[in-house]
Amino acid sequence: MNSLYSFEFFPPKSNVSHLALDTCLNDLASWKPEFCSMTYGAGGSSQVESYSAIQRLQKLGHAPAAHITAAGASKAEVNIAAKAFIETGIDHLVALRGDGTNGQFIPHPQGYVYGADLVAGLRQWFDGTISVAGYPETHPEATSANADIAHLKTKVEAGASQIMTQYCYDTDALLRFAERLQAQAIDVPIIVGIMPIHDIQAIQRFSDRCGATVPKKIVAQFEQLSDTNDQFNLAIDIALNQIEQLANHGLNQVHLYTLNRPLWVRGILQEMAQPKLAKSA
Repeated sequence: MNSLYSFEFFPPKSNVSHLALDTCLNDLASWKPEFCSMTYGAGGSSQVESYSAIQRLQKLGHAPAAHITAAGASKAEVNIAAKAFIETGIDHLVALRGDGTNGQFIPHPQGYVYGADLVAGLRQWFDGTISVAGYPETHPEATSANADIAHLKTKVEAGASQIMTQYCYDTDALLRFAERLQAQAIDVPIIVGIMPIHDIQAIQRFSDRCGATVPKKIVAQFEQLSDTNDQFNLAIDIALNQIEQLANHGLNQVHLYTLNRPLWVRGILQEMAQPKLAKSA
């Protein structure tokens, strides 16, 4: 499978989570992702941890992408935080409006109000790669799908280099999203977020909060299985089938959410690396 892949990790906040991240990084060290992103935490709450974790990525030879958010900070504070990442040699920022620590976004009086404002502010001094978020199933705060696409276009016009999508288990919805972008002359690369289903119930709860959906067919498939190995194999198959379908339609860049758990991502990568056998006549 000729898809390009990248990884996402989150910064640890305890000794246990430090160990989990180290285990995940070591387990995936032999793979060569295009880049690795490190999240930032609601309201920039894990900025120090993110900075430290990115340095660990750099020591392993990965190309890091640093998340930077507008939530809870003034424009000056956001730029200071972003420049601190850039000074370590990072040339890729994932620019997100973000949410506050209570899950809601309240603009700082001297802050960036929208994602497009953040991108424009960064572009005043930063020449590297800027990734922005796209929502195939529409951002939960958007008034409509068209309004959401229009907002995404403003982020691209402000200087975004590429779009990284929210995960979406409905491949047809992803393809329609790509078609809508093309119809609006949004022609920057699209990197599709892939969230392996490590726990179907946890994924359903998380999806309810972030505006994503889990198709009933997928839920039913997991409910029919009680063995954890069978559920693991199903999760790998679902991700692989989606990645292959996307690649067949020209979407050959995927961003694998590790959740700092390497097993699922490693399983996907091992299968992607296997040459497909030719079908007999």
